[in-house]
Amino acid sequence: MRRNNHSFALPSLELLTCSTFLLLLTGLAPAQILTQKPTAKNYSSMYDINALTVADGKVWAATSGGVFSYSPQSDSFTQITSGRGALSNLVATAIAVDNGGNVLVGEVNGSIDELSQSGTVDTSQHDITNSSFLSDTVVSMTVSGDTLYACTPFGVVVISLANFQTLDTYLHFVPGQSSLKANGVATFDGNIYVANQFGLSYAPLSALNLAAPTSWDIADSGGLSSGVNVVKVFNGALYAGTPQGLFMSTDGVTFQQVASFSSPVNGLTPGQNSLLVNSTAGIYELDQNLPTKQIYIGAQLNDVAQYSDTLIYGATSSGLLSIGSTVSTILPPGPATNSIASLAVDGNGNLWCVPGYHFQGNTTFMEFNGTTWKNYTWSSIGVPQSQYNYFSASAVCGDKVILGSWGSGLAMFHGDSLSILNHSNSGLTGVQENPSFILVGGAACDANGDIWITDPRAYNGNVLNVLTPGGTWYSFNYGNSTGPSSGGFNTIAIDALGGVWSGDGQGDEQGSYHGLMYYNPGGSLTNSANAQGFLETAENSPLLSDQVTDVIVDAEQNVWVGTALGMDEVYYDPSSPGQISIIYVYPLLNQFINGIDYDAVDHKWVATNAGVFEMSTSADSIIAQYNTTSDPPLPSNQVLAVACDRAHGIVYFATPDGITDFNIGVVQPVQSFSKLKIFPDPAKIPLPSPIQIQGLVANSDIKIFTVSGRLVKQFQAQGGSIAYWNGTDQSGNLLPSGVYIIVAYSSDGSQSTVSKIALIRQ
Repeated sequence: MRRNNHSFALPSLELLTCSTFLLLLTGLAPAQILTQKPTAKNYSSMYDINALTVADGKVWAATSGGVFSYSPQSDSFTQITSGRGALSNLVATAIAVDNGGNVLVGEVNGSIDELSQSGTVDTSQHDITNSSFLSDTVVSMTVSGDTLYACTPFGVVVISLANFQTLDTYLHFVPGQSSLKANGVATFDGNIYVANQFGLSYAPLSALNLAAPTSWDIADSGGLSSGVNVVKVFNGALYAGTPQGLFMSTDGVTFQQVASFSSPVNGLTPGQNSLLVNSTAGIYELDQNLPTKQIYIGAQLNDVAQYSDTLIYGATSSGLLSIGSTVSTILPPGPATNSIASLAVDGNGNLWCVPGYHFQGNTTFMEFNGTTWKNYTWSSIGVPQSQYNYFSASAVCGDKVILGSWGSGLAMFHGDSLSILNHSNSGLTGVQENPSFILVGGAACDANGDIWITDPRAYNGNVLNVLTPGGTWYSFNYGNSTGPSSGGFNTIAIDALGGVWSGDGQGDEQGSYHGLMYYNPGGSLTNSANAQGFLETAENSPLLSDQVTDVIVDAEQNVWVGTALGMDEVYYDPSSPGQISIIYVYPLLNQFINGIDYDAVDHKWVATNAGVFEMSTSADSIIAQYNTTSDPPLPSNQVLAVACDRAHGIVYFATPDGITDFNIGVVQPVQSFSKLKIFPDPAKIPLPSPIQIQGLVANSDIKIFTVSGRLVKQFQAQGGSIAYWNGTDQSGNLLPSGVYIIVAYSSDGSQSTVSKIALIRQ
């Protein structure tokens, strides 16, 4: 509880008088707390590329994680994600360039953004998003003069590029059909053509009402009736790519098959001197005189862009393919995948991410140091690729990281050193059918530096394992006749008294969950009479759900349990583990809790399928809720994991659309005062953002004085090691220009420090 009067060591500063010190000891009413709104940043994988175009000497890519431009000359990237002032949606599905060189981005939710050549969003269009159709993805885009034709699952939307306003919508371009998917649009010889599953529809551009079904005809030529995937104009002719191959017409009505192309064609890219044909048999080049040249054989590409006569680029689900004299893959910066199951922040502030055991890619886990991403693969860690991947990340014992897999044991990082531990070099146990198939869940560190590791599917029941600093392994069985015979106990936390808490988040092979397990080693890893207990919904003090998704021990050594139906706080008697009681966190009832962590001031950050909840220290009230419509926004309402970097004031969230970090301005307090850091100094008021007073101990109080010793402001630090001040007095009035004395002291009065700041009233 905060006290109004304090006794503490007096600071030494010549400007302070004895009367000043008396004022320090007097209490003013606490000032209104100045809150700091988080700032957000998104990190999404741009490996999965959906579409390409070329503008201003750069290759522009629409990806499942935003948009990037790549400059072949400088080998550099510019990346654009979603958020305030950026893309309307993270998943970009189509991309084109208008006649002014601006890049147009179509997105999965129907939004269309216009980017300048520098990559900033100038204008956005949301008419497709706001339509009544269930599916509104922008499939492709065609620019014709000052008109943009956007193809969608329900038809063609016509947009004026002069003002970015919708002009018309074509839904009935196939007789007897409406709201039909448009695959592509081309204008040729006074007509507009729409590629669709029934063939190629066309109508005169001069028609009075192109929204009317009677305005449209179908190009009735052999091969087109099976559907047209793409339509483009090249060298005075109209080309249609179909499942039956490539067709060409010079009059726009009668089509003939290009004999060299009988394989399915999904993409056509016109250039100045050639037409690139993207088919299942590879990429072919069709030049002015119609001979063909195969320039790439391999997996079918999502799209192709021609950069020059000798260099083209291909869009793949695993990076940008450069096809010239040689073929190579170019990977944009950032995480390798948006599939993230677990997060952890190590003692050095590095973020670790694992993709989950269902992930089938080559990526095993990822590391982010705040600036750059390092993506690890099966080959880079020296482990044969498994059908199942790493699915849990735990930061333990300060500078160690444990990454648990579904079948391949664990990877342990200690600094730059990597160790792979499995059935051959550890005390871990495999499943009944295959003892070498080892599942490793979470890990936690006790006060002795022992690392406790869960082995959820150990066939002998040894679900708890300990690796001592000396390298010795100990294993512990359920050891309780009343406990479950099997389960997926993978989440783990250790309290200040050494009590081990583990939750069943995976369930047993029959799909049943078994709640929360408590284990008290009693100070000895060899004591066979260690206390143990289980807590399930059937007990007198029930959990909300037996599916326990996360367990943490917070800064006050309170145990918090996330379940499929909400969050619980656990109260227990460590000498008698059976004496456990549960308090429900009522604001989160019926929320599926995916993860819990706490920040430097012990606020709880809770990841759910409905966004993120920032809870008070006791979790009895919601401080803020963040989702796709909040400020700052999240890229998805489904938040799968959360991890707090308490030393740097950052909270990380994992969503299906990548990683988001919130800089919350709440930093872990220092152990003792040193020289305060004041920023900005001098400060020009009124301020665009609050003054930061950095370098505080826990629960610091701040008092602001004039040089004559008059107390003008008093408040408690809001951000752990940081206090925020907006240059006002106790009544909220802006202070006049001058030098002011800042005194910071601990809540118990045992520590204090003094600094000063200059205010300039504008």
